[in-house]
Amino acid sequence: MKYLYLPLYRMAVSYAFSFGRRWSIIEHMFLVETTVGRRTALELSLASGVPHRLVIEALINLLRANWIELRSQDGKVYFAATAAGQRRAKERTLPERLQKDIRWDSVCVERLTGHWMRADDLDLVYERDLPPESETVTPLLHTFEPNDAALRDLFRLNLNESLEASPPQFRTPSLPYARIGVAFDEVQSGLPAHVPLALTQALIEAARYIPENGTGQYVTRSQSAEAGARDELSADDIIVGGPSQREMLRQVLESAKSAVVIHSCFVGAETLRDLLPDFEQAARRKVRIELLWGLNVDPEDEKPAKKISDAQAILDELPPSVRGRVRLSPVSSGSHAKTIIFDDRRTGIWATIIGSCNFLSSEFDWQEVSIRSRSALLASQVLSRLLSHQLPAVGNWSGTARRLNAIWSQVKQQMRERPEAGSFRLSLMTDLDHYACVTLARDNAATDIVVACDLYGLSAETAVLVPMETAASRGVNVRLIYSRPSKLLLAEGRTPEQGVIKARGLEIQQRDNFHAKYLCWDDDKLVVSSFNWMATALDNRRSRSAEIGVLIEGPNVRWLLENKLMNSERPTEAQDLAALEDAMPS
Repeated sequence: MKYLYLPLYRMAVSYAFSFGRRWSIIEHMFLVETTVGRRTALELSLASGVPHRLVIEALINLLRANWIELRSQDGKVYFAATAAGQRRAKERTLPERLQKDIRWDSVCVERLTGHWMRADDLDLVYERDLPPESETVTPLLHTFEPNDAALRDLFRLNLNESLEASPPQFRTPSLPYARIGVAFDEVQSGLPAHVPLALTQALIEAARYIPENGTGQYVTRSQSAEAGARDELSADDIIVGGPSQREMLRQVLESAKSAVVIHSCFVGAETLRDLLPDFEQAARRKVRIELLWGLNVDPEDEKPAKKISDAQAILDELPPSVRGRVRLSPVSSGSHAKTIIFDDRRTGIWATIIGSCNFLSSEFDWQEVSIRSRSALLASQVLSRLLSHQLPAVGNWSGTARRLNAIWSQVKQQMRERPEAGSFRLSLMTDLDHYACVTLARDNAATDIVVACDLYGLSAETAVLVPMETAASRGVNVRLIYSRPSKLLLAEGRTPEQGVIKARGLEIQQRDNFHAKYLCWDDDKLVVSSFNWMATALDNRRSRSAEIGVLIEGPNVRWLLENKLMNSERPTEAQDLAALEDAMPS
């Protein structure tokens, strides 16, 4: 076992939360009954079949809310709804009675990739207590991001508690280290489960350059490897092809119960016009639709920047009665992510869709890949990233941020009520995690690797070709798929040279109208993402979580995708007939 010491910032943080009890169906029923006429507690008990004592407790709660009042006549005590109670009785659900409070916690942010963790999940050591000749990791970060989405995921919330729309407050940080144990090219102790892949890979790489600290016993991680996001996936949860993405989006809007959040890198007026009937149908069922976007100009497109005002004008064509439920964020997220989060009215479960399709600007005619999960933890993680993009550096939260925070609270509530389960393990991938995933595939693939994306750019050499050449030297079959060279590559007079790449032991294929972005190796590893593996270069100018993907580990998950791809590429009977008609002489 090798031990190294990871530098941290540790600090106390306070966050505001609201809490309150939910009204029961029985209380709502009694309130409605008291709007019809005066009722005694005994009459309510006999009519409902509810024990007299429970009736009294429910009536006391309604009295405290000032929704019913006591009246005495002929020696009997009656209950009748007040004016406020009569208004509340007409609502589908009674509003929660909320109070506000502040809670303090101790958190740490590591100084390699900037990931937040709870202090009590780490084995902390201060500099004065470091053992002699200890190996410390050189810090790369000298500040931290207070609005980081990962920090929100650490706040401890109980049932019926929701995070308030206000920034956390920090005290002056201290500078401890976290003691990390590495063995067999895995982090074995010292970190909570499911830290970012970029962090674990960096620690493993650092451990390769230090000698063994001893021959101690194999030590398990501080949390079970089974912890984290899990789900049971099927072929229906992998959506392949442009038309399938459009149909999936229609089904999402049709089946949503209360809210749909859609993040697309671009927004196109014509796509929004096509989606208007689906938006209107959902909004008439009182579904809230939040539309988020990242960029208004495509660096690979010669067309001028798209005006967000044009998209707003299209949405203004919705009837006034539903327009207020369909909102387009006025603020760019700066993110390239493509994702949807919604609650299914048939199951009540929050689902997440992550992939390559620009849902709000696509013509749905290119090859796309998305994956759907019903993991509440994954939904919470993705939504917190989307929310963090809407937070100002200083000042009050926007309306979009507040509404996303309310949805995030609902998802967190489901996390506490519905444990993660399933044979597939899910890990959120953001930004640098994608590079770490390429390294993971390079070092662990036994038979083959497939890397697929839209663009082939300047970063392909260092990001993909070099690590994949190393994998190929071990006898791993590597296949690269792309659609077009990037604008910057063409500006230098270069294109992918298939002969040169093949000489390095790699197979490369060019496919027209291919926009899917995925990485898979062997039978049981698959990453579906927004990340252009062979073209995107991440730097500090991009927002955090600018790229979002998911790593799925489970039995034959790679072949769930491969089979869907083969079926989507196979011509249909109608396409065969059309091709035959085109070939016939006129």
